[in-house]
Amino acid sequence: MKKLIALSILILLSSKAWAQSYVNSTVEYVRVDETGRGLVKFHKEISNPADCMKNHPNHMAFDTNTPGGQSIFSLALTAYVAGKSLQVRGTGDCSVYTGAVESWRWGFIND
Repeated sequence: MKKLIALSILILLSSKAWAQSYVNSTVEYVRVDETGRGLVKFHKEISNPADCMKNHPNHMAFDTNTPGGQSIFSLALTAYVAGKSLQVRGTGDCSVYTGAVESWRWGFIND
């Protein structure tokens, strides 16, 4: 019985639902459009990307109309100018650019 429970937990924890998209890379460019939505293109591809990602394997999206999006914009520009890499995690959905680019959950500049 203990083996069955342990196996069930292992399967649950290894499922795609628990897998988090991430990237650890330098920034190739930062882009914002007239709506305030933007994206960061990294030199490396996103690992474990959201299922909604289409044709943007190394992008993460953000929205500067929110305080969080403004912070992401600042962080991405700082990393770009300094030539530092970012470690970023995605939300698992494409809420900023629906059905195209995964949205940014959190990130930080690597030392």
